[in-house]
Amino acid sequence: MKVEESREAFRSTLAKVTADPKVRKDPPVAISFSSSGREVFPVSDDGTPLGPCLMTADTRGDDVAAQTAARRSPEEWFRLTGHVPRRMDPINRALWWRKADPDVAAKTRWFMNWHEYYALLLSGRPIVDWSDAGAWATYDVASGNWSADRIEETGIDAKWLPEVQPNATPIGPILPRVAGELGLRSDVLIVAGAWDAFAASVGAGAVDPGVVALACGTWHSFTLAVEAGWPAELVNEGMNICPHPGPTGFGILGTNPNGMSVIDWARDLFGISIPELNLALAAVGAEPGDVFADAALTPLPHASGARGQGATFEGITLATKGVDVIRALLEAIACEFSLTIERLGRRGIESSLVRATGGGAKLDWWLQLHADVCGIPFEVVAQDEPGAFGAAILAGVGAGIYPSVSSAVGKLVAVSRRFEPDTERGARYGAVRKRLGAREMSP
Repeated sequence: MKVEESREAFRSTLAKVTADPKVRKDPPVAISFSSSGREVFPVSDDGTPLGPCLMTADTRGDDVAAQTAARRSPEEWFRLTGHVPRRMDPINRALWWRKADPDVAAKTRWFMNWHEYYALLLSGRPIVDWSDAGAWATYDVASGNWSADRIEETGIDAKWLPEVQPNATPIGPILPRVAGELGLRSDVLIVAGAWDAFAASVGAGAVDPGVVALACGTWHSFTLAVEAGWPAELVNEGMNICPHPGPTGFGILGTNPNGMSVIDWARDLFGISIPELNLALAAVGAEPGDVFADAALTPLPHASGARGQGATFEGITLATKGVDVIRALLEAIACEFSLTIERLGRRGIESSLVRATGGGAKLDWWLQLHADVCGIPFEVVAQDEPGAFGAAILAGVGAGIYPSVSSAVGKLVAVSRRFEPDTERGARYGAVRKRLGAREMSP
């Protein structure tokens, strides 16, 4: 992805927001960010991008990541950094750049993610927040800063690393030139935000232990606040532990690329709109559908082997309709999520409520199924863009408008719909869950 395109989109969007009459009437006092993690690019000392951003799905650098990961066991990596390094880690991206294009690496002042890049453009300081920094293999969860030992062992240039600051920390005032361009006051404060998944958890009001923030978007990903002292066995579940903006300071991040991307693929294939799908699902019974699927169209980022190399479908006949296939995929994703919640419970990490966001949260039938198979209530927050809303909350905390993230969430986050679990219906999906669980255990 060309960084210049993102930069221009950022500037034009910000200019559009600041020009809005409502914003002019009630001007902002602080700006913060919700940024996608694990996407970095080289930048010169004057802020000029020196190359494209390698996006999450870009497979370049697998060999570099394997060398980094081989330095210690998965359990030790998990203890030190909260995850096992993979090609998506910014450090491995930086090492790949040095290997693939040493001339560019020699000119690079920083390797940046979107958060620190836009912090630089607005404030003049390239700041990375705790949650985004947690994706770098050189971040130390114990100190909340870069690890000198892991900087040395990787051989990277320490000056490549942005400065680390806690989430919701004031970075500094907006640059006078930028303030003038946007028509903002010169004392507008730029505040450290969060990785998008964790910003969305703030925007969803899921900042306390037991409350899961489920993003029903392209990926079916979730976060869950946890206290320090998490079990090391979570690494075998494909979980990451990352810095969390909430009161515990840490959160689980579980990612599954087979979310609405799978459903949208199937809807496009069969020509079924969301309203048509909602209408068809409202007419089905409480029993699982006749078609079984595992929804594994995209490889899991933490798994190797055959799983995820293509979905398995069973029970398709000449009588099968497109909605039957989509329903099977929806059932599989919901049941997969329920199995994850169950495994976390066995590790002593309980879930009592799920706050759902994203495009998939518009499918009431699907959210009810989630609640039924998980056995816990699901709620949909009233905000359409919880990531941006979460960043705004962090800006308010950084500016001193709210004393803490928890207090801001309690005052600002509202719920639009709630789905209570039907345990009887959930039990009817026991066979589907068992089959999916068996597939997860197979190599």
